[in-house]
Amino acid sequence: MKLNVKAPFGNTKLKKAPITRAEKRAMLKKKTLARELLTIIHSYFPFLIKNLKHVKDPRNGKYISYDISILLLERILSAIFSNSSMRGQTNTFNDENMIKNVGAILKVELEELPHHDTINNCFKLLEPSELEKIIKKMANALIRRNTFNDSRVRGKYWQILVDGTTLSSFSHKHCDKCLFRRYKNKKGDVTKVEFYHCVLEAKLVLHENLVFSICTEFIENVDGIPDEAILYSRDFDEPSYEKKKQGCEIKAFYDLSAKLKAMFPKLPICITADALYPCKQTFQICKDNNWRFILRFKQGCIPTLYNSYQSYRLALYESQVFRKTVNGTTMDYFYANRFTYDDFTINFAECQDSSADYPFLFITDLPIKRDNCEDTIMCGRRRWRIENENFKVQKHHGYYLKHMFSHNYNAMRVHYYLIQIAHSISQLLEYKSKAYKTACSSKVHFHEKLRDAFKFYLLTSDDILSIEAL
Repeated sequence: MKLNVKAPFGNTKLKKAPITRAEKRAMLKKKTLARELLTIIHSYFPFLIKNLKHVKDPRNGKYISYDISILLLERILSAIFSNSSMRGQTNTFNDENMIKNVGAILKVELEELPHHDTINNCFKLLEPSELEKIIKKMANALIRRNTFNDSRVRGKYWQILVDGTTLSSFSHKHCDKCLFRRYKNKKGDVTKVEFYHCVLEAKLVLHENLVFSICTEFIENVDGIPDEAILYSRDFDEPSYEKKKQGCEIKAFYDLSAKLKAMFPKLPICITADALYPCKQTFQICKDNNWRFILRFKQGCIPTLYNSYQSYRLALYESQVFRKTVNGTTMDYFYANRFTYDDFTINFAECQDSSADYPFLFITDLPIKRDNCEDTIMCGRRRWRIENENFKVQKHHGYYLKHMFSHNYNAMRVHYYLIQIAHSISQLLEYKSKAYKTACSSKVHFHEKLRDAFKFYLLTSDDILSIEAL
């Protein structure tokens, strides 16, 4: 006799029994994880291995021992396996199974894998734009899949998050491309000069936890760096750090947007960025490129526009605010349309979150109504994804973005692009992998298990053929 078991009141599904330790071990089998990684690559980016082989090799052909694809794939896998240094990479890949597995993926016979000095010597000469082409193809491949259509803003625009981050910093000048900032005490004396490298990134949002690199602009010093004695002088004239930061990022945004438009000329885009970006230049760039924008806005951004909104808000807030409560958190929403700033029409969306210490205020050129105000706020708050799901993960959770994998500036940029490629693969693997979701305690734990899988399981030709046939 069969028993009809009903779910508890209010639930549509029965709760699943906790996964056992034996089941976790089964999920983390070496063969399973190794095949999962290759399946993701061949499913989402079937062209990747072929494209690595077609990267233009800058080395003298007479002295080449390893094809360029071997160097690039080893570095990508090293980032996925969370190696913290180039020396650690060499130690990890100095293994019989690793050598055979890399050879199996590339379909070549290998007796050894290259030393990290060989890799960095190549990266010093490699043109970074070769890797930008691959990243563009990866982004196009993701955009064309129907899987992520629901992530678009207003069902039409692909959301691009823009933000800058510091890659590495030094107490002394590293190279002529360095940026610098000076620290002063209360008396105005310069106590410290910091030199650093910075990058401006455009990231494509495809899911709440999936944010992919789509375009990159390295922020470089073009004016030259004075001698350190001059930098420590009180007479050296320099704009404030915040003004300089804003000037650098906005100036880099010109170049980034031109590159992004050239790469994706017909892609409907909505730019989302922090409170550095509300200005005429940003509005004009979006207008010229037929892009939309949702930008964080706060007091001090554009004083006249901010004051106009505050006057409107003071008069109508009580009558037009509407409230929603989610899991005990109260959200008060307010919006306002058709403010004029020069030749631009600006709309406002605001949320007072009871769990936050400050309101979330955004400006946009998208029209706002009661039924899309909440969604506009949510899209604006995705800006944090570029910090939390990308820069923070890449710096502190296994990719070691701030580590100096090479002291050569060109090689540094090559490493940066390869980390972006590796992180794109890893995000999809974590998104799809049942083992990661249920059997691993952290990202680092999962990627260590991946490394062990490639070290202790030997991929066969049948494995490769069956994965490619999926």
